[in-house]
Amino acid sequence: MRRLEDGPIGGTPILLGGEHCGYLLDCPLPEDGPWPLAGIADMSLAQTAYAVAHGSLPSFYEPSEPGNSIPIAMIGTYADRGPVHRDITETTRTGNPRGPFELVKPPLNTVPTYPMLWAHDAKRERQLVIEPDSEGQIKFSLTGHQTEIKENAERIWGTATRTHYNLDLQFNSQSTVVAMTERPCIGGMAWPSVILQRQEHEYAFALWCNSTLGLLMHWWTANKTQSGRGRISITGVPRIPALDVRALTPAQHEAAREAFEGLRGERFLPFDQIDEDPARTELDRRLLLGVLGLPSALCEEGGPMALLRRKLAAEPQIHGGKRTRVVFEGGGERTERRPPR
Repeated sequence: MRRLEDGPIGGTPILLGGEHCGYLLDCPLPEDGPWPLAGIADMSLAQTAYAVAHGSLPSFYEPSEPGNSIPIAMIGTYADRGPVHRDITETTRTGNPRGPFELVKPPLNTVPTYPMLWAHDAKRERQLVIEPDSEGQIKFSLTGHQTEIKENAERIWGTATRTHYNLDLQFNSQSTVVAMTERPCIGGMAWPSVILQRQEHEYAFALWCNSTLGLLMHWWTANKTQSGRGRISITGVPRIPALDVRALTPAQHEAAREAFEGLRGERFLPFDQIDEDPARTELDRRLLLGVLGLPSALCEEGGPMALLRRKLAAEPQIHGGKRTRVVFEGGGERTERRPPR
């Protein structure tokens, strides 16, 4: 029986009377979280994800090679997560303010004091940088809790950052795993904050999470029980394998910033169209070659990264049987029917 650790060679085929019925693959059970192999059709993708999570990017075309080394660490080893949304806005059944803010959507003020990135809107999330969709108004209490509310508001605002993680990623409609905001804001229910140790690390982190490899790690780690969706709990974000931004040199972080600024105006297609997205292809190239200095053959036309994108787009759990595709036109977008997969 082939193993998850064997690299991208696929599982052992199960053939009954000449009919292909599935695969066998030895996959260890994780200590916590969902079993990552659930919901995956292509076993070579699972083997690739396992390798990347352990710091190696293998090539489908060179399975005997050791793979390219990438510094990988769990997000929680170098970043903190923001608060759960209930600690921001919830009021208990007894009327006590668990969270210090009232959620106001859209913002009342052009320049809100406490901006928030709270909920999803796929069309406004096509780019790397998006605007806050809400603001917080400090609650007013008549029961003697006002001092506590103000102190909690200060504490919550202390978690405000520019980097926010997509907890409830709809692969076949959404385009970003991580969204950046121009100014720090409070991360809400769908977009909790990721608080990095240094602000200059944000660019490399955002590039990685929105790259094909970042999607692969989210998909590998997420709960894949719903077709077309990969959900991560807020407590699960620290356990996601990602680029270890601490391992990059100042020159690499500067290259990441330049790459990010060069891509911030681009619109990205939903992840089920990752195989036909020129912006995602360019992001992969700038990250892997320009920032990480990996061999250019990885990003050649028809090369390993192109194959990885095609394999991801073909996964039933990513496309969810969606029968339409997004097409960008001018400053807007439309949908059209797509041919059968």
